[in-house]
Amino acid sequence: MLKVKLISLHPGKQHNFEQAAVLADLYKNDFRHVTSIYTGPAFIKRLRAISPKYARMLGKRSYPKLPSKYVYSLPHPEVMKKIYQLRRKPVDYFYLNESFQEKALKRFSPPEICISFDMSSNVLFRNWKGKSKLVLDLTIGVPQYRLKIQHGDQFNWKMLNDVDPVSKRMFAQYVEEVNLADIILCGSEFVKNTVSWLNPDNESKCRVLPYGVDLEDFGNPNKEFVEKKDLQFVFVGTVGWRKGADVLLKAWKNFVALHPECELHFFGAVDNHIDLSDMPANVHMHGMVNRAILVEQLKKMDVFVFPTTFEGSSIAVFQAMAMQLPVITTANSGTVLKHGISCEMIEVGNVYAVTNAMEKLYADLAYRKAIAQQAYRLSNDYTWQHYKDRLSQILNEDELIAPRKMSEELQVSVDL
Repeated sequence: MLKVKLISLHPGKQHNFEQAAVLADLYKNDFRHVTSIYTGPAFIKRLRAISPKYARMLGKRSYPKLPSKYVYSLPHPEVMKKIYQLRRKPVDYFYLNESFQEKALKRFSPPEICISFDMSSNVLFRNWKGKSKLVLDLTIGVPQYRLKIQHGDQFNWKMLNDVDPVSKRMFAQYVEEVNLADIILCGSEFVKNTVSWLNPDNESKCRVLPYGVDLEDFGNPNKEFVEKKDLQFVFVGTVGWRKGADVLLKAWKNFVALHPECELHFFGAVDNHIDLSDMPANVHMHGMVNRAILVEQLKKMDVFVFPTTFEGSSIAVFQAMAMQLPVITTANSGTVLKHGISCEMIEVGNVYAVTNAMEKLYADLAYRKAIAQQAYRLSNDYTWQHYKDRLSQILNEDELIAPRKMSEELQVSVDL
């Protein structure tokens, strides 16, 4: 079995390749990142000269700053996912994630430190508890909190049991992973607040660690701000309910009726559950694009709008900050921006708040410029180098808070 000091694991691709590059720089040959499929940057570079099309496809599972020697691939989840799809069966992500972890356990001895992600940690943490420092990276707030958002003041804890079987299983897994973890990396104060809301005893394990931005790609220090009527608004992310795309489209219908010269651009895959049949005017769906195209398109934009309902630490917002785009978003984006200083903060799910925010930025060039420039200055403190320094400090803590039992009240609520 392979033995290294630190292992990070994720079956897919979120910010984990950026994190893995940081860890490789910190731990060198005493580190491995375990994932399903990874294509080394050197191979992508050679392939680009032969077939740019396939280089773009394979490049989705690659990262320029992560050499392949630090990555251990376990392609089983992707193979099984494709089999499910070919047989036209629903994909069982619980099974895929657990089998991925089981295969990792057969290949690696318990490391000194294990960093794993939500919904991909329960099997590992059960087996390595007491043998490794277990670090749970919460990429998003705990899903139970979405019921709190949905029901507001009408929420009660019994609602956590009155959900469909898939949600019930997911809730149980989050509870187990959070309780087993020695340290919980929270991408934002918002994520930390959802953890402490579910179980106050776990708050002491939380470490707020915002994600970063690659200024070499997304930096736009020479952006010009000009007075014009045809402002270009942009949304980056999955076009669905969770990220507030439905709210934005309703707000845009009101806004574009008054400002027909303006346009709204969406970059990201479209969620199957969102209805796009009654599309307002001047809306452009670009789908998924590679990083280079996204950067070039963002340089042409004037305002970034992201009325999300539930995030962790939105990398898209960090990218907008680096591009010097004035940002309209919610506190639930996990942003480090402040209302009226570096962004326009709006209430979750409020169509009129989105419309009014767009109106405000449309009418006031000086304000657009002021919050965009302040956000840009702030982005310089949230690069992946800063992320590396903060993560290193967390991982080198001498003493860890041991997991505690859930309070009796919450134990009843999440006894699934």
